[in-house]
Amino acid sequence: MNQAQKDEILFSARTHVATMREAITQSLEITARQLKQGKEDFKSLSPSDQVTSGILLAYGEKRLGELEILHPSPYFVRCDVLFLGEHKKRSIYFAKFPLSEREIYSWTAPVATIRFEGIGDVTYTLPDGDKQKGKLLRKDQYMIVDGKIVFLATESNEAQRELVYQEHFSSRKQGFMLPEIVAQMEKAQDQVIRAHHIGSFAISGPAGSGKTTLALHRVAYLVQSPDTAHLYPSKSILIFVQDIGTQKYFSQLLPELGIRDVTITTFDAWAMNILDLSGKADYVRHYGTTEQEKDGYEYAKIEALRKGVLPPQSKQFFAALESLYTSHFDVHQNHLFQQQKQEKILDRIDLTALLMIHAHHYGNLGKVRDYYIEQKNGSLKKKRGRVPFEYALIVVDEFQNSLPEQLKLFKQCVDPKLQSLIYVGDMAQKIHFGTIRNWDDIGEAMTGEQRSVVLQKVYRNTKNILRYIQGLGYTVEIPEGMREGEPVQEYHTSSIEEEIDCVKSIREKCPKMSIGILSKDGVYLEPFKKVFGNEESVHVFTMEESQGAEFDIVCIVGMNREDWTTADTNGISQEFTTEKQKILKDLLYVALTRAISELHVIGGENFKK
Repeated sequence: MNQAQKDEILFSARTHVATMREAITQSLEITARQLKQGKEDFKSLSPSDQVTSGILLAYGEKRLGELEILHPSPYFVRCDVLFLGEHKKRSIYFAKFPLSEREIYSWTAPVATIRFEGIGDVTYTLPDGDKQKGKLLRKDQYMIVDGKIVFLATESNEAQRELVYQEHFSSRKQGFMLPEIVAQMEKAQDQVIRAHHIGSFAISGPAGSGKTTLALHRVAYLVQSPDTAHLYPSKSILIFVQDIGTQKYFSQLLPELGIRDVTITTFDAWAMNILDLSGKADYVRHYGTTEQEKDGYEYAKIEALRKGVLPPQSKQFFAALESLYTSHFDVHQNHLFQQQKQEKILDRIDLTALLMIHAHHYGNLGKVRDYYIEQKNGSLKKKRGRVPFEYALIVVDEFQNSLPEQLKLFKQCVDPKLQSLIYVGDMAQKIHFGTIRNWDDIGEAMTGEQRSVVLQKVYRNTKNILRYIQGLGYTVEIPEGMREGEPVQEYHTSSIEEEIDCVKSIREKCPKMSIGILSKDGVYLEPFKKVFGNEESVHVFTMEESQGAEFDIVCIVGMNREDWTTADTNGISQEFTTEKQKILKDLLYVALTRAISELHVIGGENFKK
C-alpha cells in the first residue's frame, strides 16, 4: 500500500468519524430534551405512573451518559462483512455503546465476536442459539481520542494488516485510560467475559496479569448485553474492594465502561451500615500496639469465631463479642479487649462475628427500607420493613484477603437463581490471618475452565528487579527479551530523616516518574506523608495498601531483616508460626513486585545478605 492509498483511507475515516460525532450530538440533544420534559411531567403523575416514569427517566439518564462517553470516541473497530444470504456487504462498527441506527454496535453484542477473527469465513452465535455465517472482507482498528484518530490499521482480503496512521503517543500517554483495552482484548479473554452468567466465577493471577481489568469487563458485559442486562441492573451489583483508594479508582473507572449505579464498598463500611454502627464505633483492620500483640489477638479471635458458640443478637454489641471471645483470650488479651471496648473500636473479625450473629438471628442479612406492594386494584402501596439482600452479582476484589466466614456471608446475599459471584485475586498472595485457604472452605467448586481462569503475569518489571527478588528466595521466572533496567539499590541509614533525604534524592533524579513509598508499618510512614503527601505522583502506602498498584519507582523504607522472621511467636502454635511466615513472605513479595523500573530498599541494614 502506497502513501496515497493510506492518505485516502485516513481521509475517509476522518470524514466518517466527524459524521458520526454529529449524529451523536443530535442524539444527545434529543435525549436531553426528552429527559428534561419527563422530569417536568413526573410531578403531575399518579404514584403508580411515577414508578413507570421513574424507570424511563433512569434509562434516559443512562443513555445520556453513554452518548457523552461515545462522543469523543465513536468506535474502535470497523468490519466489512458479507453475511450469508445477503448480496451486499455491510460496514459495521463496534464501540463502547451502541448507535444502531448508524450501524454502530456495542462490544457486548453477539456479532462483536467477529472483530477477533481473521479475514475470511466467520461465524457468530445469535441470541436464539442459531449460527450466523459470513465472510469478513476488511477490518480496520482505530484509537480515537477527543474525536481525533491517533491510530489506524487496516487489513483485507486484498492486503495483509498494515499501519495506516499513528500519532506519536509519548506526548499523549496520560490521556489513555483503561477502557481502550476493550479495543485490544484478546479472543480468549473475550470468551471469558461472555461465559455463561449463572454461577460463581474465579479470575486468578498475580499482579500485572490483568485480572481486575478482565473482571470489570465481565461486569460491563453482564450489565450491557441484551441477553443478560435485564438480570443484572447496575443497582443490584455490589463490588467489594480492599480500601478507600481502590474504591476511588473503581468509581472513576467504571463509568467509562458504562457502569454507573453499582455499589462499591469495603467490607467494614458495608458491615457497619448493616449493623447500624456508624457513629457508634470506629474501625481498624488490626487492633493492638506491637505486631506480635496484633497477631496473637487476631489469632485468638479467629479461634473463637470458629470454635465458639455464637451468642444471641444484642444491641450491646461489645457484650455479644465479649461473650464469644472471653474463654479463648489469655489475661493480656482480655485486658486488650476491655481497652478496645472503651475506645469503641472494631476490627474485621469483630464485624464478621457481629454479621454472623445478625444473620443467625434474622435468618439472613438485610436492611430496613421502603418498598412497594401491588394491591388488588393495581395501585402500589408504600411500606417500610426489613428486606433481605438479593444482589444480582457480587464481585470480591483480592478475595484471598477475606475470611471464609466473610465470603459465606456474601454468598447469602446473592440472588439464589443466579448465584453470581466473581472472585478476583491470587490465593498465593494472602496478607492476613485466617483467610481462605481453598475453595472447599466456602463450598465453591471452581473446577474446569468454564468457571475459573488463571491468568499469567505480564512482566513489566526489569530483569534486575526480578533477579533481586530471586535472590531473596522467591521462585520467579525471568522471560527472554525483558529490559535490563537499573540495578536494585540498597541503602544503609541510621534514621528516618536520612531515609527521607534518600527518597528526596531519588525523586530529584526522576521528577516525572511515579513513586511508591512503601513500608510494613503505617505509623512509620507518617513522617513521609508529611513531606511527600502533597506531591501528586508520589504515593505513600503500607505494603497491604499497595496490593494491586504499580509504580515506576518503589522505595521500600524502614527495612530490617528481623521484621521478616517469626522467631518469637509467643508459643501460640506451630500452625500460627507457619501461617505467619507465609503471610510475611507474601507481603514482602507484594511490595517488591510493585516496582516497574526501579527498586530501592532503604533501612537500618543491608537487607539482602
